[in-house]
Amino acid sequence: MNKKQIIVLAALAAASAAATHYTLRSAPQSIASDRRGERVFPALLQRANEVASITVRDNDKTFTVERRDNGFFDKDSRYPARPEAFRDMVAGAATLAFEESKTADTARYGDLGLADVGQGEKSGREVTMRDGKGAVVADVIVGNRDNTVGGARGGMFLRFPGSQQSWLARGELRVPAPYAAWFEINLINLNKDALAKLELRGGGLDDVTIVSEPKGAELKLVNEVEGRTPDSGKLMRLSFMVDPLSFQDVRAPTGEPKADARKLISYAHNGMKITVTSIGPVADGWVKMAVEATSEESKAQAAELAPKIHGYEFKLSKNDSDMLEWGLKDFTAEPKS
Repeated sequence: MNKKQIIVLAALAAASAAATHYTLRSAPQSIASDRRGERVFPALLQRANEVASITVRDNDKTFTVERRDNGFFDKDSRYPARPEAFRDMVAGAATLAFEESKTADTARYGDLGLADVGQGEKSGREVTMRDGKGAVVADVIVGNRDNTVGGARGGMFLRFPGSQQSWLARGELRVPAPYAAWFEINLINLNKDALAKLELRGGGLDDVTIVSEPKGAELKLVNEVEGRTPDSGKLMRLSFMVDPLSFQDVRAPTGEPKADARKLISYAHNGMKITVTSIGPVADGWVKMAVEATSEESKAQAAELAPKIHGYEFKLSKNDSDMLEWGLKDFTAEPKS
């Protein structure tokens, strides 16, 4: 972390200390106070800039983001992560303070969102922070939010791995959810004025061509279907796949697509071409993306987009992957009588 980030953590720590002082002076004495006001991770504020990785484990998967000299990256895919997501988690953990002890009854963990990983919606999320040598700096299972402790940030339930005791802590440890929240998922916007043509090709399905000519014109289905008329709403919906072009998950390459894999090819009026190609079953939503500059005008934009998409595989939303399988019948309707 740079000097500015450390200053931010120090400011948060000061705010947390002030809030703790107020709590100790004003909280009802009937609330357990054996550890109230103590930092959950007392050494973390001083060691914040040593945190080199954060691992989150929950029902879906185990996910690790690593800090390197040139940024923050998903360990598995090597895709760039948002620096602020990493920074906010470290800052949040560093300023957590115990408010009161809660249950040690494992049967009641689910009520606090602290059930063991694998217990469905009531499971907690284990957050582990390590330094550059792999030593654990902080390790905690976080559960539901609780706003009863007061203050803008409220509080949250937590427990430590290997310990039955649970706690309500003042503060917030923001764990990005879903995992796509770690990334800048909107890669580019090809809006109505930018988009010239969309093509669906391959996969043993209908070929579909939609154009917007001249620039800014309404989308038009080039293919003619006997006895049916274009459905303008469906044509518009397909264009939303690239306005913005976005993703829900990312991974390292697993292989090459089939020769006749289903593709969405987008053409911008400035000459930029973006190809989205299915990897495996279309319904699974995993695709490979490529960008190409077909004109001098589009070179700069294509060069900016290329590092964000080349060398990775992306998972589309369910709505987008469904549209990849649409044929001419899906883009047309029976004429109104």
